[in-house]
Amino acid sequence: MKPLEVLRAAYGAAELLIPGTVERLLVGTTPDARARKAIRILGARHLLQAAVTARGGRTMHHFGGGVDTLHALTMVGLAAFDPERRRAATANAAIALAFAAGEFR
Repeated sequence: MKPLEVLRAAYGAAELLIPGTVERLLVGTTPDARARKAIRILGARHLLQAAVTARGGRTMHHFGGGVDTLHALTMVGLAAFDPERRRAATANAAIALAFAAGEFR
């Protein structure tokens, strides 16, 4: 695995296993039960994406970058329309854009 996949897998595992800690570190808030469930789902996606892109070559990296870009855009929309989740959505968008940039390198 390349460093990007290792980082994505580690981040995904943290989101899946300790979602409350991840959110507290990123935005300083404790997520409610619904947010923890969403964070766990995102963690599972990151683990799956790390596994798929590790074996898929350049095309899969570009596809993964597209998925990350779409995720970032949805988080920007959430930040714009949900003041309660604005900080978490903005942090999540920034992370998704960083992963997208790595996929498109």
